[in-house]
Amino acid sequence: MDIAPLLSPLAYPDPLARAPRVGPEDTGHILPTPPVLQGAVVAAISRDTRGLTMNDAQRLTHFPASPLMSLSWFQHTEASMIERGDAQQLSSWRPSGTDSTVVISGSQSRPSVCWAHENGRAGMICFTADIARTLFGIDPAAVHDRFVPAHEVMGATWSPLLDALVWSPDDAATLAALRDHIAPRWQALHGRSTTAPSLRQLGRHWVERLAWQAHEWRRTHSPRQVERRVKAFSGRSLRDWQSLVRTEGLFFAARERYETGQPFDWATLALDHGFADQSHLVRATRHIAGFSPGEFAERFEHDESFWMYRLWI
Repeated sequence: MDIAPLLSPLAYPDPLARAPRVGPEDTGHILPTPPVLQGAVVAAISRDTRGLTMNDAQRLTHFPASPLMSLSWFQHTEASMIERGDAQQLSSWRPSGTDSTVVISGSQSRPSVCWAHENGRAGMICFTADIARTLFGIDPAAVHDRFVPAHEVMGATWSPLLDALVWSPDDAATLAALRDHIAPRWQALHGRSTTAPSLRQLGRHWVERLAWQAHEWRRTHSPRQVERRVKAFSGRSLRDWQSLVRTEGLFFAARERYETGQPFDWATLALDHGFADQSHLVRATRHIAGFSPGEFAERFEHDESFWMYRLWI
């Protein structure tokens, strides 16, 4: 991508400028992703500053370095990204692209700063590099440490999604656009002809919503109070629920490798899915399924009594 001519820094705020929060509540929040998009979208984020009184420095946004990629869109405003000097010093501004309304951000190896020219509404979905390639057709290496107009790298087939996001008037419409335009392709990649979520997706979605609720409770309660609330609300700790989801994810990763004939070993899968070692994996699997990983995989494939596990996907 050709970098547009640098704009006068006098027209933009100092990217290191300090400015107080607009109010006690953050202007951005995480949206509950539709269960049918479980595994496709890591997080959906919304920010709406319409109607607020903000100065230029308050419209700055600092982003951390991250392995995640994102699709961002802006309403009632445009956005510019910062460019850094050789000594990692924040230097001059440049537009984020010829079309700064919808932008793809690659994984970022260093922090970045964005500035919204006016108050407005913005949204972002975050996803992993493998999803970028298999679902959206984006080469992750081609956009690493870059901010690129989405129409340049996603192709015409995704234009209806991008248009729907730009014109979505509220969070409900945003989630509907994600569901309507991404879910059919995501489900097709998993051999499902319906856009209705599976039982597994509904279960994982519930755990995600519980984690989201715990995050909201942390605004007004201590960590210990949040733990007690989660257990009273759900019957067990959030860590227990997340451990169950993690082990369940390993079951299906092993199944996918088995069905496609890919070589694998349990030790590697254990590390890939956040277990300390293979013994940790085996203990967790026996606790949740009652069988060792190998026996579970065999029974999943051949035993009638495992029909519910097969229905789970």
